[in-house]
Amino acid sequence: MEYSTFKSLLRRMIVIPMVATAVLAGLLLWETFDLNKSLQWVDHTDQVLDQSGHLLMLLVDMESGTRGYIATGDEAFLHPYLEGAKISDSEFEALNRLLDDNPIQQQRLKEIHAGYGEWERYANGIIALRLAGKADPTLYENQQGKRKMDILRAQIAEFQRVEEGLRAGRVQAAHLRWGLMVTSCLGLGLGFGVFLALFTRYHVEKLGTKLLQSEERWTATLGSIGEAVIATDSEARVTFLNSVAAALTGWSPEEALTRPVGNVFKIINEKSGMNADDEVLQVLEKRQILTVANNVALITRDGREIPVEHSAAPILAGEGEVIGVVLVFRDVAERRQEQIATAEQAALLELTQDSVFVIDMEGKVLFWSRGAEAMMGYSKDEAAGTIAHDLLRTEFPQPLAEIRAELMRVGHWEGDLIKTAKDGRRIVVAGRWALQWGKRDEAPRVLVINSDITERKRGEESLVLQREQLRALAERLQSVREEDRKKVARDLHDQIGQILTSIKMDLTWVTRHLPKSEVEVLARLTESIQLINDGVKAVRTICSGLRPGVLDDLGLAAAIEWQVSEFTSRNGVPCEVSVPPVDLHLDGDRATATFRIFQECLTNVIRHAQAKSVRVALCQEDGDILLVVEDDGIGFSESSLSNSLGSLGLLGMKERAQFCGGDVHVSSSPGNGTTVTIRVPLDTPRAEREQICIS
Repeated sequence: MEYSTFKSLLRRMIVIPMVATAVLAGLLLWETFDLNKSLQWVDHTDQVLDQSGHLLMLLVDMESGTRGYIATGDEAFLHPYLEGAKISDSEFEALNRLLDDNPIQQQRLKEIHAGYGEWERYANGIIALRLAGKADPTLYENQQGKRKMDILRAQIAEFQRVEEGLRAGRVQAAHLRWGLMVTSCLGLGLGFGVFLALFTRYHVEKLGTKLLQSEERWTATLGSIGEAVIATDSEARVTFLNSVAAALTGWSPEEALTRPVGNVFKIINEKSGMNADDEVLQVLEKRQILTVANNVALITRDGREIPVEHSAAPILAGEGEVIGVVLVFRDVAERRQEQIATAEQAALLELTQDSVFVIDMEGKVLFWSRGAEAMMGYSKDEAAGTIAHDLLRTEFPQPLAEIRAELMRVGHWEGDLIKTAKDGRRIVVAGRWALQWGKRDEAPRVLVINSDITERKRGEESLVLQREQLRALAERLQSVREEDRKKVARDLHDQIGQILTSIKMDLTWVTRHLPKSEVEVLARLTESIQLINDGVKAVRTICSGLRPGVLDDLGLAAAIEWQVSEFTSRNGVPCEVSVPPVDLHLDGDRATATFRIFQECLTNVIRHAQAKSVRVALCQEDGDILLVVEDDGIGFSESSLSNSLGSLGLLGMKERAQFCGGDVHVSSSPGNGTTVTIRVPLDTPRAEREQICIS
């Protein structure tokens, strides 16, 4: 295929989907704006309904206060009425502003406001009479005030009914626009898919023909290039041999075909005379390019040795599957000597800024560069003939014998070393060792290059220290947060709870001392007492959420049982719990951390697991507290969790456990549920826990 033709085809296959996508995006954008406008109208109607409901509650509170005052003469009942009278006009004005788009509803609101004015004037009159002692406590229900308030309620109810109708119409319009948008997307996507399928099929058939022709040209090209080329299949058997490779190996293409590549391309290490590694098998296993440029000789069919440089690369199918290997090699006998002569000089000239020296296999210094003099402080005369490792008091990351074995096996070694300079300074260096072979009767030498990384190591140590400080700060923040929660929960319980209890007692006393003929007043008082009971329950719920009292009073086991009960009643998921009959003695910090981790586990079950049941077990094992939370949910892949930004909750759980010297282990797989195991030591001293977290 001509490059210009392929480029034109590629351009058409890209531009057409882009244009179709742009049209789809424009249509979706327009319909999205339209849908957003409809939703804004729905939200506006909700605001009107909320404000009208608030206004109705205000009027009801004012009426209730007035009735209470007329019935009892207690001026405390006038407080809702007086406060409502102050803000009623502003509430009407706020609702009126929301109705700027609806003159009909504004007119209804004016009528409601006028009715409120009449009722307010009547209420002021009857209150004045009660203040003067001229009103009968039973007079209020027999007068026109109740009728006026009933009219107001009916007007507001009609007002809200109209708004509910408007809201229903606007919601229906939004649903209609949403359906239109979805239908448009499906229609446009289907049409685009059909067009793209037809377009792609035509050009893929055309491209297939071109690819067959291209494969024939590829075979002809490999056969005509100046490098020797051998291709194999996935079983390392020869599938192609060009003329240059045939001349070097002594095998004709017909004879070499289907033979193991090791029989045709047989190489040895020039210095040791041993067979070299099978690069073809390495490439098939590692799926990466392998290049060998030194100390390799090709054994031809007639037994001759030819120095070669060669590389091997995998042949990949469309889906990344390795279907073979291509070997490219060349005769380098003429320039091998030049490379050996210039390699050491080039390395030394390029690396003069580092410490460079050459040693034999026993470590005796054969060459000492100016960079080594500057870094280590020893002159060339002082270093020559000495054992470098003893002179510099080198500290190795592994036994020296293992380093030498790896050096002989792969020809190089890298690692961080600690050396002592002449003036006593300890220097951390990045060491790079390269094995240099001489002739077969000469012992190999080792080129050593050391780069000073002392400052970098100090920077890494500083980062470790900062990490330790951040961990300590996080632990402190967790402690402060728990203390704040405990204080807020205690204040709510001691102050707000006592106030509500006192109000309840007062109302109960009033209920007991009122005549039984005051049926409606007694009913109102009963409702108020029930509201206070609900308020007390709400305060208890808030306090339990902030800091469960059962954790401080009864310990971790009881707190877990309480939390399981709350979890089951709130979410409807059955939860089986097993705790020891006697509470485990944990200090406050570890008990709190373990309980918070347990709460996070239950939260994750509801958010992600879709579980039908949960099992919780708390026990003591080998001096540790062991808490296991297991669900039968959908599970997940642990590898995907480690690469996800959504795993911050698990990170927080592990951090909490580390603060206590413990750990958290999560075991899960798709479709098999999830098991979280929390292990916290029973009696680890605080200083030791901090050391564990730092490590």
